[in-house]
Amino acid sequence: MSGFVQSLDSCWTIILAIAAVGVAHYLRKPRTPLLPPGPAGLPFIGNIADVPFDNHWLKFSELGEVWGDILSLTVFGRTMIVINSVKVAEDLLEVHGTNFSDRPVIQMGGELIGFKNGLSLAQYGNRVRKERKVFQRFFGSQTSISQFTPLLTSEIQRLLKNILAHRGDAVNQIRRTMGAITLRISHGYHILDQPRQDPFLEMVETAGKNFASSTKPAAFLVDIVPALRYWPEWLPGGGFHTTAKMWSKQLNETLEAVYEYVKKETAMGTAESSFASTLIEEGMHADYLIKWAAASIQAGGADTTAAQLEAFLLAMSLYPDVQTTAQKELDAVVGSYRLPQISDRAQLPYITALCKEVFRWHVASPTAIPHRSCADFIYERGEGAAPLLIPKNSLIIPNIWKMTHDPERYANPMVFDPTRFIQTDVKAAEPDPFRICFGFGRRICPGKLLADTAVFMVCSAFLAVFSISKATKNGALAEPALGQTSGTVSHPLPFECSVEPRNDEALRLIQSD
Repeated sequence: MSGFVQSLDSCWTIILAIAAVGVAHYLRKPRTPLLPPGPAGLPFIGNIADVPFDNHWLKFSELGEVWGDILSLTVFGRTMIVINSVKVAEDLLEVHGTNFSDRPVIQMGGELIGFKNGLSLAQYGNRVRKERKVFQRFFGSQTSISQFTPLLTSEIQRLLKNILAHRGDAVNQIRRTMGAITLRISHGYHILDQPRQDPFLEMVETAGKNFASSTKPAAFLVDIVPALRYWPEWLPGGGFHTTAKMWSKQLNETLEAVYEYVKKETAMGTAESSFASTLIEEGMHADYLIKWAAASIQAGGADTTAAQLEAFLLAMSLYPDVQTTAQKELDAVVGSYRLPQISDRAQLPYITALCKEVFRWHVASPTAIPHRSCADFIYERGEGAAPLLIPKNSLIIPNIWKMTHDPERYANPMVFDPTRFIQTDVKAAEPDPFRICFGFGRRICPGKLLADTAVFMVCSAFLAVFSISKATKNGALAEPALGQTSGTVSHPLPFECSVEPRNDEALRLIQSD
């Protein structure tokens, strides 16, 4: 019996020794890093229930409160990486931009409609590098932007007069003006005076709306399940094909119409100098590149800048004390006998801070356009943090809204407060949002300096001559709705405001030439 017990003990000793060797080998063996944390999904469909169809930035922010600055969702086998912090966005999209500069294939807006040919959705490569080099030449420095100052000045003067004539229609007048500015810059085209609707402006605005609608995350089921691209149009659920064909036709007709206009004017020697006319005259670029690059100026500039300026009107109606402070600074520096100029900016620190706050308070592209990882990437987050796997072909979504409303970066982030960007003896200025509102890395918006200049010139001109307040309905102030529309380009929710000349001097200034 004792021999049997000894034999049994020996067996257990051997088993334990083998187990110990196995455990030690497992601990020494390099393990594949895990995906960023995220909610558990269901078999096959994954996290489809966690992917928002509206207000994506808010849902992603809520998920970030649970899962951290970088989280992952998987839908039908496709990995989505959501970034909720500036540091992670810079680590991935800038430091490792080589791997994260591509764009995902967006079935509806990109493939079926054709927006993949525009700079914002084009796959990274020689064509994108060439196009961005051209944009850098036109829009990459304050010196190059200065060539557009006379154009901006004349269109803003026209905007002030149109506001005066249509005081209850300020939002639409802003949209019309931004369309007019970008059409002149891109194609040298002057829109028709009101009340007529300009055909080119109407076409490009429609194309812009279709872009915003067809490229927002999860807008169409075919973007979530790409195989549905081959679903027949005549079967139930195939109606997206009909929409895609209609929007594709409208897009191509728009591009051809405005490009043929500038080609004809250039050939006749009557073209106003513009982005397209300059490249045509140089004869160094294919029509395809010029056509789509010029269209990218229109699509990327008009709608986004209009959204920022709408937010400016909303903020001024909600924060009259901010408006009063800004107007006092303008009166002291500029006076009442001329409009502010871009050269006044250095002497207008509060107006400059106000414009920064416009960009931060309302992000026109809250989740930007997603990036795509070109290869598997191991994200080393630093000492004490486990490395994370970002698989090849993952969608990388920077939640810019969260970054600009992070209470660790911006005190009381929901409040419109320009003083946050002004350093005093008792506090430092908060981080400038300009460096993150236009995206990251090699896909950062190439027109950001032009947008910044336009917003400053329009906001300062408005404040110089107009008082902005809440609209009155039935003898009571109408409280505007707060929030943003869903889409690749996001506007404030519809609202009304009152815009009136500040005084007789302002009225004369508006009516002058």
